[in-house]
Amino acid sequence: MDSTLQNQIKKVYSDIESRKIRAETLIDLINNCIQITLDKETIHSFLDLAHSQTVVQTIYNADLVTEWLEKLVNLIDISQFHTGYLLEQRAKRYNKKTVFNIIRDETIHTVSYADLWKKIIETGKALSTLEKADEFPTIGLLTHNQLNSVLIDLACLSFGWRVIPIPLNSTSEHLSFILNQSEISHLFVGGKTGIQLWNKVQPIHKISVISFSDSESLNGDVISWETFFESRYDAKNFNAVQRMSYVPMNETQTIMYTSGTTANPKGITFTQMNLISKRFARGLALPEINANDCFLCYLPLFHTFGRYFELMGSIYWGATYSFAESPAFNSLLKDFQLIKPSTFISIPKRWVQLYEMLEEELDLDSAKDEKINEQLKKVTGGKLTWGLSAAGYLDPDIFLFYQSHGINILSGYGMTEATGGITMTPPDDYVKDSVGKALPGLDIKLAGDGEMLIRGKYISPGYYKEIESDAFANNWFNTGDIFKEKNGHYFIIDRKKDIYKNSRGQTIAPQKIENLFQDFDSVKSVFLVGDGKEFNTVLIYPDHENSPIDLKSAENQKIRDLFSSMILSVNSFLSPFERIVNFVIIPRDFSKEKNELTQKGTYNRRNILKNFSKIIEPLYEKNYVALYSGAKEVRIPNWLLREIGTVRSNLNWDGQKVIIHGQPEKLLLSWAGKKIQLGDFIYSIQSDIFDFESFIKSPSHWLGNFSFTNFVGPSIFRLKETELYSIIQIDLSIMNSGLEPVTGTNPETTVLLQIHHTVRNYLAGDPSSLKMLTKIVDGHSRNWQDVILETFLIYKLHPDSSFQIRLIEALMPLLSGDFLVSMIKSAYYYQRAHDPKKRFTFNINRAVDEHYQSFIKYLQDVHQNILELNSNELEFVQTILLLVADFGTLHPTRFVWARSELVWWQISQVPKPLFSTAQKAYYTLTKGFRSWIGKSASLTIDRETGKEYTWEDVITFDENVKISHQKQLITALRETSLIRESIFLFSSNFIIGLNDIPPDGIWITHLGTRNNKSVFRILVKTRSMGNHNLVVNLNEGLDRQFLEEEIKWLIIMGSGFKDEPLVENFGGYWPEFELYTEEYIHGETVAEYLGRNRNDISDDTKIDRWQMRWLHFIWNGIQAYQEFWGRTEFKLSIQPPSTENLIIPKHDYTTGTRLISISSRKQIESISEHFLSLFTDYIVKTEEKFEGLKHMSNWEVIFTATLQAVKVSKGKKLLFQLKSELGQRTARKKLNAVGCTTDRIDRFLKDIQKFGVLTKPVVFASLRYDRWLELNPEATLSARASILQELYKDYNLDTLLDEYPETRVRFFMMTCFKGENPKLMGAFQDMIEAMRKNELNPWNLQDRIAKIQSNIQMTEEEKFFLARMLFPHVDSADYVELVTTTHGEDDRLNLLFQTEGKDGQIYRIRPPFLPKEIAQFHTLLSESSLSGIFTAKHEFLFIFNARNRLVGGLFWKNLEQDRIHLEWVIVREKYRKISLSKRLMDDFYKRMEYRGIQIITVGFYVEKFFFKHGFKINKQYGGLVKIL
Repeated sequence: MDSTLQNQIKKVYSDIESRKIRAETLIDLINNCIQITLDKETIHSFLDLAHSQTVVQTIYNADLVTEWLEKLVNLIDISQFHTGYLLEQRAKRYNKKTVFNIIRDETIHTVSYADLWKKIIETGKALSTLEKADEFPTIGLLTHNQLNSVLIDLACLSFGWRVIPIPLNSTSEHLSFILNQSEISHLFVGGKTGIQLWNKVQPIHKISVISFSDSESLNGDVISWETFFESRYDAKNFNAVQRMSYVPMNETQTIMYTSGTTANPKGITFTQMNLISKRFARGLALPEINANDCFLCYLPLFHTFGRYFELMGSIYWGATYSFAESPAFNSLLKDFQLIKPSTFISIPKRWVQLYEMLEEELDLDSAKDEKINEQLKKVTGGKLTWGLSAAGYLDPDIFLFYQSHGINILSGYGMTEATGGITMTPPDDYVKDSVGKALPGLDIKLAGDGEMLIRGKYISPGYYKEIESDAFANNWFNTGDIFKEKNGHYFIIDRKKDIYKNSRGQTIAPQKIENLFQDFDSVKSVFLVGDGKEFNTVLIYPDHENSPIDLKSAENQKIRDLFSSMILSVNSFLSPFERIVNFVIIPRDFSKEKNELTQKGTYNRRNILKNFSKIIEPLYEKNYVALYSGAKEVRIPNWLLREIGTVRSNLNWDGQKVIIHGQPEKLLLSWAGKKIQLGDFIYSIQSDIFDFESFIKSPSHWLGNFSFTNFVGPSIFRLKETELYSIIQIDLSIMNSGLEPVTGTNPETTVLLQIHHTVRNYLAGDPSSLKMLTKIVDGHSRNWQDVILETFLIYKLHPDSSFQIRLIEALMPLLSGDFLVSMIKSAYYYQRAHDPKKRFTFNINRAVDEHYQSFIKYLQDVHQNILELNSNELEFVQTILLLVADFGTLHPTRFVWARSELVWWQISQVPKPLFSTAQKAYYTLTKGFRSWIGKSASLTIDRETGKEYTWEDVITFDENVKISHQKQLITALRETSLIRESIFLFSSNFIIGLNDIPPDGIWITHLGTRNNKSVFRILVKTRSMGNHNLVVNLNEGLDRQFLEEEIKWLIIMGSGFKDEPLVENFGGYWPEFELYTEEYIHGETVAEYLGRNRNDISDDTKIDRWQMRWLHFIWNGIQAYQEFWGRTEFKLSIQPPSTENLIIPKHDYTTGTRLISISSRKQIESISEHFLSLFTDYIVKTEEKFEGLKHMSNWEVIFTATLQAVKVSKGKKLLFQLKSELGQRTARKKLNAVGCTTDRIDRFLKDIQKFGVLTKPVVFASLRYDRWLELNPEATLSARASILQELYKDYNLDTLLDEYPETRVRFFMMTCFKGENPKLMGAFQDMIEAMRKNELNPWNLQDRIAKIQSNIQMTEEEKFFLARMLFPHVDSADYVELVTTTHGEDDRLNLLFQTEGKDGQIYRIRPPFLPKEIAQFHTLLSESSLSGIFTAKHEFLFIFNARNRLVGGLFWKNLEQDRIHLEWVIVREKYRKISLSKRLMDDFYKRMEYRGIQIITVGFYVEKFFFKHGFKINKQYGGLVKIL
C-alpha cells in the first residue's frame, strides 16, 4: 500500500468528521491516485471514501460532479473494483449494521452487512460445486423477491458466474427462448408463478433446477435449496479473494431480458463496469441519501430499478433494503408501519392510491398543512423523505402534493440498456411533466427527429448474440423514444415506433395525445387512430365508475356532448393537424388476453387496429350522400336528408336537377364549365364537387336564393355557426337577371329569415329593401352583423347607383371608418361613370366619430400627393370636404374638428377648385354652427329681483381699458354670439345666455398691446355653470389679409382632431368688428419663470434640479417651434425662437406647451440657418443670460425633438436635408463651430434605425425612476413596480406606441432591467428592431416573451418585471407569474394572478394549463346541473386554491374582435361567500380590457349577480351586457 496516499485518505476522513473538507483537497487527492501507480487496496480505500455522503455533497455543491465521476470511473477500471469488492468493503465498514429487513408474519428478521458477506461467500462455495471441468455454469433466476435469490445473484456478481434474472411475466415461448439463447445450465426457481412457468416448458429443456421452496411441485431434474446449500461443504479450493481477483470488468457478467411484445425478448448484457459506475453516478445525483436511509422495496429484482437502484443502490449507500411482504397496496401500508422507511420507489399507481386514501380521510382542499403532514407520516411510518415514481406517468399535481408535504418525490426516465435510470429530476428542481436532467456520466443528444441518443460507461455494450444492432450505432445507443429538451430538462413525446404520419405526411405522436386524456374522470382508456388517414380519431372506453354522469342511464346526446367537450378541450392544446375530428365509444376495454396490451400494459397498436377495424372504419366513412353526373359530384349531408324527410334511394340528380321522389320540391343544379346554376343564382366554382353542408354554413352565398332555401327547408334558418365556403363565389349577373321580389315578411321571424327577404328584394330592385335593411342593422342584429356585411358587400356594385349609395347609408353603423371612405369613393366613381349628370348626395346622419376621423385621415393622405390626382379624384376630395362640413354641422361638439380641417385646405397649396370648395364648406359650417348656437337675447329678467337688464348691466371694465375699446367691445358682445360661442367651444359644451349671467357678472381687463393687436381678458361669472375665461384680440392696424391668414394658422395650430394644440384654442372671428377670441390660459413665460428663479439657478447646490428643468424646457421648446414649422409644411418658422414666446408647464410629465404669438412667423430660407437659430437663439442666448444653465443640452436633443415634432419619417428626411446643406462651406463652418457635424447626424440616424427614437417622456420617466431608486435603495419589488406604473401613466407613454412602438420595452430596459442580463437585453433589442420594421405589434408581444421565458435563464426579479412589461393592467401589488404552456408546436404565455379570499387563503386565477383542468371544470358544471358543451370558440379562466385544486371558473365564447359572450360562472359551494367570484370577475374584466374587448354579453341567469357587476339589460344583444 502507498503509505503517503493512505495518510492523505485518513486525513480526509478526519476532515470529514470535523466538517473541514474542501473540494480542492478531494480533487488533488483523486488526481494523485490516478497519476501514481497504486495497488488495488489503496484505490479501493479511496473509492470507499468517495461514497461518503460528506464527500459527495462537497463535490455536488462545488459543481464538480462530471469531472469527479470521470476520474472515479478511471480508478474503478484500473483497480478492478467490482461488485464483490464493493460488498466486501461495505461489510467491513458497516459490519453489524442491518442490510436487509425481511418481514414474516408482522415480524422483522434482519441480516447485517457482515452476515451478508459471509452468506455470499458460503453461497459462492455452493455455486462452485456446479462447475465442471472447463465448463462454467450459467445461472438463471426465475423467482419472486427473496433473500436466497439475492444471495445467488450477489454471489454470481462477486465471483464471476454469469447470472440471468428472468422476468416472471414472461410467456412460455419467451421463457424457452431465454433459456435457449442464454444457455442457462442451472435454473433457480421460486414461488407459484416461477414454478408454473417452468413446468410449462420443462419437457423441452434439459436444465438442472434448484428449488427455493416447494421442490415437489417442480418437474424435471430438481434439487432443493437446502441440498444445494449443503453442497458448500463439498467445495474444494474455493478462495474468495482469489476468485474476486479473476472477475473481469468489461466482459458480460449478467444479462437482463426485456419482457418483449410479439417478438422474442432481447438479452441486454452488462459488465461490472456498467454496474459499479452506475452506482457512483446515482450516488452523485442523490447526495442527500446515505447510510442512515431505509428502503421499502417491492419492485421485482428482474427489473432494473428493483435490482440496481434498490438492491445495489442501498448496498452502495450502506443503507437498509427491506423486502416488502407483498406488492399489494394494503400489504405495503402494513409494511410502512413496521419498517418506517425513509425511501420508497414505486410505480405511479401506488403513489396515486396513497394520495386517494388521504383524500378519503381528509378534506385536502381545506385541511391545514400540519394535519396533512401528520396523517401522511402516520400512514407511511413517519420517516418517509425520498420517493421515486418510475415506469409510468404521475400527475404533476400529485408530485407537487408530496413535495409540499415533506416527501421529495422524484421523476425519471430509464431503460434496461442504461442500467436503469437515464434522467432524473434533481432534488428541488422539479419541472412539470419533465423526466428530469441527464444523470451524471451520460452524454445525451437528440437526433433530428427528436430521438434520444445516449452514451456512457454504464450503457450496455449490446444485445446478447446480436453482433450488429440498429440500436447500438456509432458509439451511441438509440433509445427509440422521442423527446424535447428545455433548459436541460427532458420531456418525453412518444415511442419512435408508435409515431406515424397522416395522409398529408405530417408526423403525429399518438402517446402524447393519448396522455392528455388520462385525467378525465369519464375516460378509462383512449386510443388514437390516424396512421395514413386524412385526420385523427379516437377510440374511447368510458370509466363507468368515476364518470360525473351515469353513462348507463344518460341520453346518447348527453353522453356525446360530454365526450365532445373533452375532445375539444384536448384539441385546444394541439396543432391543427394533430386535432381529433371524430370519436367512438367502444364496448370493451383493451386487453392482454387479446394481445392488445403488452406485458408492460402499453398498446400493441397493430393488434388494436386489427381487432377494432369494424368500429374504426365507420369513423372514416362518408357522412354524406354523393350524387354523380359525369365527373361532377354533389354531396348532401345525412342530417339534411333526415330534415327533409327522405332517404338516399329517393334522391336523384340527372346533372340538371336534384329530385326527391314523392316530394314536389326540385332544385335546379347544373354545371356549365366553371359555373354552376343552383336554384335562383349562378356561382363560379373551383371544384368538381359541390358540398351542401359547406354551402349551408356560408349564408352569404344563399341568402336571397329562395329556390335553394325552399328545397332545403326551414332548418336552414336555425343556423348557429357560420363558415365561409371559399371555393365558390356568386356570379353578380344575378343583379340583372330579373329576380322577382317577395312579400309578406313576418316581423316575428328570425333575423336570418328577415335578412333573407331583404337580400332578395334588394337584388330585385325594390327600394323598400333598403329601409328594411336599415331597420335590421339598427335592431337586434348584433349576432348577424358579419353575415349582413359579408352578404351585402358581395352586391355593393348594384347597377343602380342610387342603390349603391343608399346601401352604404344603411350599412354605415357596421362599417369601419376606412372601409366607409372606400365604399363612398367606389360609389362616387361608379355614378360619375354611369350617370355623370346626376348630383352625388350622401346622407351622413348615421356617421360617428370613427367615420369622421377616417374622412380626415383620407384627406391627410391624399393631400401629400394632391398634385398627382386626376379630375375625378379631385372632385371626390371636394365631396369629402363637404361631408366633413356636414358632419361638423350635424355634431356641434365636432365643429372644431371640421373647422380645422377645412381651414387647412384653404391655407395649404392645393388646386383652386379644392380651395374654393374648402372655403365654401367652411362658410357653410360656420353659418350652420352659429345658426345652431343662436344669438343670445339682448334683454333678460333678473331671477332674484325681477328687474330687466341688458349686456351693459353685466359688464364691468377694468380702469386700464380705453373708452374707445369699451365701446367696441360692448357693441360686439351685444350684437354677436361672442360670449355664447366662445364658452361653448372652450368649456364642456356649456351654452350660456344673458340670463345665465348675473348683473356685473362680466369683468374685462386689458392684458396689453403687441404685434398690432390689443388683447383683453374677459372673465364671465355664471349663475350655475361656473366661471369662464376667454381672450379677445382686437385688430389695431394689421393688414386684414395678414390678420385672416394668422387666424387660419391659429385655427390649425389650435385644438383639432389631428394634433395637440400648439397655441390657445381659437374661438371665433367676427370680421365686422375686427376681433377674434381665444382661450385664456394663465401662466408665465419660460423667460419670466427663469428670471424669477435667477438666484436659484446660480446656486451650485441646486444644479441637478435645474439641469433637469432646463433640459425639459429645451426639449419642449424646440419641439414646439419645430411642430409649428412642420404644420406649415416647413414653409414658416417663428423668428427668433426664444423663451419669451413660450409657456411650458413646470412639470416635465405635463403636456400643454403653448406658443404665445405666431405673428413673428417668417418664410424659411435655409434649413441649416433654421436649426442654427434653434441652437443659438433659443439655447445659447438663454444660457448666456442664466449662468447656471450652461452646457445642459446637445444636438441629439434637437434632433430627437424634431423627430417627435414632425414624426419619424419626415424628421429623418429633414436631417438628411440638413446633412446635405452641411456640404456647403458657409453652413458647414457655422454649424461645425457649434458641434453639428455630418458624422454626428449619421451616428444619430444609425442609432434611430437600430434602437428607435429615445423620446423625451421615456428619458424623463427613466431619470425620475433612477432618482427615486437612489433615494429608496431598499425598495421592495412591489414598490418599484408601483413607481414604474405611476411614471408610465404620468408620462402618458401608452400614447407614444403608435409612432414609437418600442416605447414600453425601452422604458423597462432603462429602468428595471438595466442590462444586467446580456441575453435578455439582446432579446429586447431584437424586439425593438422588429417593432421598428413593423414586424412586431407592440400590443401583442406574448409570442416573443414566451420564447424569452423558455430560452433565457432569468432571476425571479426579472420574471416579476417581465410580467408587468407584458401586461400593463397588472397592478404593482399583484402577485403574478408568467407561465409558458405548450399548445401543439407553439408555446403560449399565460398570466397567473394570485389573490386572497376573505378566508385569508391564497388563490390563483389563470387559464387552464392542461386538458384535465377543463375536464375538472366540466365535472363541476355537471355536478351543478349546468350544461357545459365546449366548442373551439370557447376560452376558460379558472381559480385554484393553494394546493392547485380547482375552486371555480368561467368560460366564454369569442364572437367578434371586440365582443364575447360569457357562458357560465361557477364557484364550488364551499368556497362561496369569500369574494372569490368577485376576484375572478375583476381579473376577467382586466384581461378582456387588455385584449381590446369592449362588450361582454351574458344570458338571463343569476341576474342579481351580474347587475352587481355592472351588467345592464340590452335588447340589441338579447340579454345582459357590460361595456368595458
